[in-house]
Amino acid sequence: MTKKRFTRRTFLSLASAAAAAGLAPRTARAGIGPNEKINLAVIGCGGMGSRHIEALAVNDNCNLAALCDVYIPRYAAQQKVVEELTGKKPDGYQDFRRVLERNDIDAILIATPDHWHPLLTILGCEAGKDVYVEKPACTTVQEGRAMVNAARRYGTVVQVGTQQRSMPLFQQAVEIIHSGRLGVITSATAWVGTNGSLVQESVREIPRGLDWDLWLGPAPWHDYTQERFTAFRAFMDYARGGELANWGVHLVDILHWGIRQDRPLTAQAVGGNYLGGAGSDNYEVVDALLEYPGCTVTWEQRHSNTHSTKGYGMRFQGTRGRLTLDRASYWLENLAPDSDLTPGEVAGAPELSWANPDHHNNFFECIRARRKPRTDVEIGVRSTSAILIAGIALKVSRKLVWDGDAERFIGDAEANKHLTRPYRAPWRLDV
Repeated sequence: MTKKRFTRRTFLSLASAAAAAGLAPRTARAGIGPNEKINLAVIGCGGMGSRHIEALAVNDNCNLAALCDVYIPRYAAQQKVVEELTGKKPDGYQDFRRVLERNDIDAILIATPDHWHPLLTILGCEAGKDVYVEKPACTTVQEGRAMVNAARRYGTVVQVGTQQRSMPLFQQAVEIIHSGRLGVITSATAWVGTNGSLVQESVREIPRGLDWDLWLGPAPWHDYTQERFTAFRAFMDYARGGELANWGVHLVDILHWGIRQDRPLTAQAVGGNYLGGAGSDNYEVVDALLEYPGCTVTWEQRHSNTHSTKGYGMRFQGTRGRLTLDRASYWLENLAPDSDLTPGEVAGAPELSWANPDHHNNFFECIRARRKPRTDVEIGVRSTSAILIAGIALKVSRKLVWDGDAERFIGDAEANKHLTRPYRAPWRLDV
């Protein structure tokens, strides 16, 4: 891989953006012992953040030292949850910069809307914090590369929240694929049967306790609407692709793991809002095709979409067998008379939480050992980038050829314009 250097200009730009916003770079607590708890702060206390908080509050590997959300009632509600579970009330902040300036915070968990993931990760690394960031890792390919470069420059552990890699069922399924018992994997597919809902915006008064300007952050200014605040995935300013970027990253991440490929050669996609207009920037129905060396990967996003009784999932098509899986089970089928596969369904353990404790613990173990986690930032960025590439092909309505090393489309200046996005001052990202 050809790595782009995280330049001094980039560092100074990030530092100046932080300084403009009142943050001075600091160094996190060093030398965490093998049995010592990790002091953790959660940034983003909404739906997914609250699930993480519930799981982390009772995790013996960490101490929830602080909670942060731009909407004060959200973090205040979660402070009560943690206090009820542990007897201790974590500190609460509206501004993440107050969290990053604390030397006693070892790590941060980012569960904000997608458009904040890249910059919060980079500023967290710069402040000496290890980072767990929810998926999708980024909203543009350029942001993803900047995240990887920041993690490497500052020597930080960055885990992306594609927790399926820490679930035993997926580990067993991928072991079967890698064993060769399915033969040569020539195609793989992922699908969902869920779609964005109707969005009809109306400008309203900003709720008391919400810092709307900080919620928008690097995204373009827009007057407050409840729809943007509570259904951000419907808008390209905050999420690139709706369910394509939401579920797509989870499922394509496993396809990458199974086929041992993470750099598409080409991408093409079709789709639209066919039910009278969803009022959303992001399409309801999407069919995408990504080509990899020796293998094709497809994405199906439809209103009702079932394969082998599974309403979402992944399928690996080999020359000797087929494996279909979701978070509940995997299903094996023989395609060769002399196959040693045992056909049928293998159930996994019940899913404990979307905020998977094993994925959390892998993050904490890697903080202590100073090693890369299961979904290191490079892995998470590559899985996110594949989805972003498909989204760009959908937007420009043509087949695109991708250079995975340079992270550019070949011979397509218009498509390359979608690899980055402008940041609203004072936030900026220079690479």
